[in-house]
Formats: sequence, C-alpha cells, structure tokens
Amino acid sequence: MDAFKQELARRSPLAAAVLESFDHVFDDEFLNTIWHEHRGRCYQDVLTFGQVTGLMRDALIRHQGSAHKLFIELETDSAHPANESSFYRKLANMPVAISRAMLREATAKLTPLIPGPALTAPACFDGFELIVGDGKKIKNAAKRLAPARGFCGSLLGAAALVGLNLRSGMAVAMSDSLDGMTNDVPMVPALMSQLRQLYAGPILTIYDRQFGNARTINELCARPGDAFVARVTEDARKISVESSAQHIDQSGRRVTDQIIVMGVGKKALALRHVRLERGDGDEDVVLLSSLMDGAAYPADDLLRLYKMRWGIEQVFQQVTETFSLTHLIGGSPKAVLFQFSFCLLLYNQMQVVKSHVAAGGGVEVKAVSMYYLFDDVRKELEAWAYHTDGRWPRTVRTPDQMRARLVDLLRGVWHPIRYGKQADKKPRGKPKPKVLLHGGYSSMQRVLEGRVKVKT
Repeated sequence: MDAFKQELARRSPLAAAVLESFDHVFDDEFLNTIWHEHRGRCYQDVLTFGQVTGLMRDALIRHQGSAHKLFIELETDSAHPANESSFYRKLANMPVAISRAMLREATAKLTPLIPGPALTAPACFDGFELIVGDGKKIKNAAKRLAPARGFCGSLLGAAALVGLNLRSGMAVAMSDSLDGMTNDVPMVPALMSQLRQLYAGPILTIYDRQFGNARTINELCARPGDAFVARVTEDARKISVESSAQHIDQSGRRVTDQIIVMGVGKKALALRHVRLERGDGDEDVVLLSSLMDGAAYPADDLLRLYKMRWGIEQVFQQVTETFSLTHLIGGSPKAVLFQFSFCLLLYNQMQVVKSHVAAGGGVEVKAVSMYYLFDDVRKELEAWAYHTDGRWPRTVRTPDQMRARLVDLLRGVWHPIRYGKQADKKPRGKPKPKVLLHGGYSSMQRVLEGRVKVKT
C-alpha cells in the first residue's frame, strides 16, 4: 500500500478487523470445500461462489441490503464480476445445504477468535454446551417473482430454527424450511443432528413454549448425556407427582420443585417440574427438565438459565434491524435462507469484534452496543471503498495469530459514550398498560388537548 492507504488503514481499525477476520474465515479453500460438498446439482461458471459471498457481504454492510446499489457502483467502476441478473439467479437457486453448512462451518472458524466468554452461566452447568433454540419467520419477502405478483399483504420468505451458543453469544447452526408457515417443532431433529456434529460432549438445550411435547423431549435427550430445559404451558396432560418441595427465592417468590411422571404406560416420562409464582397478575414460569438431581442443579439455577434464553430474541432483533434483514435481496425462499444465514454470520463476526472492544475497554461484552459499533464499521468500510479500489491486503494467519491481530487492532477502540448502550445509561422501568383508542384511532391533536376518546 502507498502512504495514503497505509494511513487510512491505520485510522480504520474496525474496518481492518472486519475485513481481515472475514478473509481469515472465508479463504478460498474453505469456500471451495463448502461449495463442492453441498452444492448438489448446482454449478458455477463466470460467477463463483466466492464472488457471491463477497457481493452479499458488500450489499449487506455497505448498502443496507441493496444489491442494486452495489451493482451500480461496480458498473460505474467497471469492476462487476457478472451482470446483476446472474447474481439474483444464483441466489434463487442456492442450495439450502450450503446456507446451513456456511453458518455451521464458518462459525466454528470464528469461535477460536473470541477472547473470552460473552456470558457466564451458573457453575453447575459447566459440564454442558449451553444451546438456546428458537424459531425465526423471515418476513416481507419481495414480490419480484411472477407467481407472487398481484397479491396484497405480506409474504413469509422462509422459516428457520436457530441454535445459539450462550457462552460465545454466536449462532452456531440452523435447520430450516422453505415454507415460511412451517411450525418450529418439526425442525428440531435436523438442528440437533447438526449440534451433535459440532459438539462431542453433552449438550444442554433451552427452549421456549411448544417444545415440551414427548416426541421433542425424546429427540433432545436421544444422545446419552444430553439434557434440556423447556418452558411449558399448563394444560390437561396427565401427570403424577412423585415428590415435591417448595422454597422462597431471593426476590420473595415461591418456587415449587417437583419430580413428575408425564404420560402413561411405555410412553411415560419422568421429568423435573419447576414452577415460579411471579404474582402481580404475571403468568407463572413453568419449566420441564431432564436434569433430575435437585442438589446438583438447583431450581433457582434452572430458572436463571432459562432467563438467559432471552438472548436469542435480541440476536434476531439485531440481525433484522442492524444487518439489513428487513431488505430481502432475493425473492425465492432459497435466496432468503442464504441471506439469513449470511446475516447470522455477520452478527457472529461482529460478536467477535464486540468481545475484543469490550476486553480492550475492561467492560462486559453486554455493555457494548452492537448497533453503534456496527454503524462505525459501516462508515469506515465506506471510506475505504470510496478512497481506494476497495481491496484489502490479504494475509494468511493461524487462529492464534488472527486473535492477536484483533487484540492489536481493537485495543483502545472502546468509548463509553459512543458505544455504551442507552438501556445501561437509563434502565427502562416496567411499561405502563396501554389504553385502546375508541374505534381504534384518533388524532394527535386530540391526544395533546386531552379530549381523546378511549374504549372503556
């Protein structure tokens, strides 16, 4: 690089961290392996799989999910590898196996770059890999395809069930369905199969409601040593209580810890049943678990672990709002799943950057705002692309060397005002109940004047 580029690179540590870690993960050998092992009957000609991933990255990071803007820029500079329609056709026919494998294998390469755990769980779960599972419906599919034109309303692009590693804070695998109306439960076996490929040791999976049925429970515990914690809704299922104990937690709420038998005959299941009575009109939290030893796995720790499940909801929100999943590039379900997988990978990559920024600033990872950090990443990448030819020098590094490089780049980047979360500066209180407007609508002026009508 000449002197100008060297100085620009020195002043763009976030851009350097993203581009160099991206090159570390998506090297040519890795991309070729993913393509050839999972492409099925697809082929590549002028536009290669490696070029597709590069174009997708630039469209999502620099152009807020607009591939059209990206190709206008490339055509202006005479740097486009193929025409725009070829890119869209390649996305429309992208095998779902590639989307799954790319997330699974690329995240495995990113994991060694993290300086430390993003979250600390109760010590009694140290022998498990902690995985939160939850489903995501990818909404607002573009109606570009001929059969989709002429319809009013929103179309679901696809559905996915994602596994999030609680300790690393990264999405590690997903199962999926091209039909966005598909329920999450049938996708559990495919997700568990991938998780068991990734982790040879015991896995403890945490799920929300609807996953507490007998068939799903048997799948979650199919491998010896694996366990689960799932919230359930009280219903008329036949259960018998074998033992019961009660205590009051630190917040003064009653916790009931029981050993129950659910079902009858050969299908009967012995499970742990934990109920937290929240009071104040709030719904009780009821958990089922296969962790039967109350002394080794206290009920309060199970409830604390389940509360951490909320992290995957935050991931979905950030992936949608921060990484441009609201703007779907392709119209077909296969294109939607590929973009979703790529957005999850961008989130994972930023989770690595965020962890190093937090470590350099001596703060917890959760104190760093992903939104503001990624906003500065985008600005630095745009400046680099505008003032140079956009190519970053590539250096081959081992995982240890890459982690050390990130430490050097991101040391001192933390800024408490710029990257601090607003919620940490001013914690939110409990929201007040909303009042329904009479007829469902009114005017702002009437609200300000205090003469708005409400439904009683």
